[in-house]
Amino acid sequence: MKQITQQKWLRYGLFIALVLNGIELELLGLTANNLSFKEAFALILTISLLGIYLIPFAAAIFYLSKKFHMNLNVIIVSCLSGLYISGFLASCGNHLVGQFWSYIIPSKDALKLWGDALTAPIVEEPIKASSAILVITLFPRLTLKEKLVVALLSGMGFQLTEDIRYLIQAKSIDSLVPTAIGRISTAVTSHWVHTAIFTIGAYLLLKGSNLFSKQQQIFWLLSPLVLHFIWNSPLTSIPGMTVLLGTLILLIFGDLFQKINTLDDDVLF
Repeated sequence: MKQITQQKWLRYGLFIALVLNGIELELLGLTANNLSFKEAFALILTISLLGIYLIPFAAAIFYLSKKFHMNLNVIIVSCLSGLYISGFLASCGNHLVGQFWSYIIPSKDALKLWGDALTAPIVEEPIKASSAILVITLFPRLTLKEKLVVALLSGMGFQLTEDIRYLIQAKSIDSLVPTAIGRISTAVTSHWVHTAIFTIGAYLLLKGSNLFSKQQQIFWLLSPLVLHFIWNSPLTSIPGMTVLLGTLILLIFGDLFQKINTLDDDVLF
């Protein structure tokens, strides 16, 4: 019992340390470019445009949390995890893996075309899932339905911080709104849905669950990786490719959600 208590507090300590570090790095990121008051004001106004996708998502989470009888603490901790853990860890991971590919791939043109595709999926999906699973370990009595909501929040937190990072890196005030519109246009099929699918697949495989077939679980694990790879590759220059990828990921998520939603409310796995 003492060992279990120690493990529990170690997880709490790890979560708090990661969140505090993430808050510091995310806030410092806002001041990295030494923005003038005018530039900072324009940035804040543009960030508010992200509410176009964030508000409907929050409404959906509110509905699901009521439907699944979720504790508010789980929602808050999941939001903190998504916003302040996965973002800075993925940034570090992307840099390290990107450096690795720069040594492996001698052609700078090939690296420019395929670098993001070879890096982001294998770094970001496991890290986003890990931040969600960390939350799940803090609340061991969560049902599988609640775990799905945790994964959704983890993915959306990452998505929001990534979109803000893109806005911070915009070249000028005039490019802020076009950048925001570009991020909003793909928000429906972005990180929140990839993270939900990958996390559930990874979690069920790690737990050795027999709720669904191993083939189904492996499919949930691999499909976000493959689709994320294609999304970041030059293949998206093919007409209609982004629409096809978005349709596929939403169909996979819809099937996943339907399967989990039909389970009994007390299913923990």
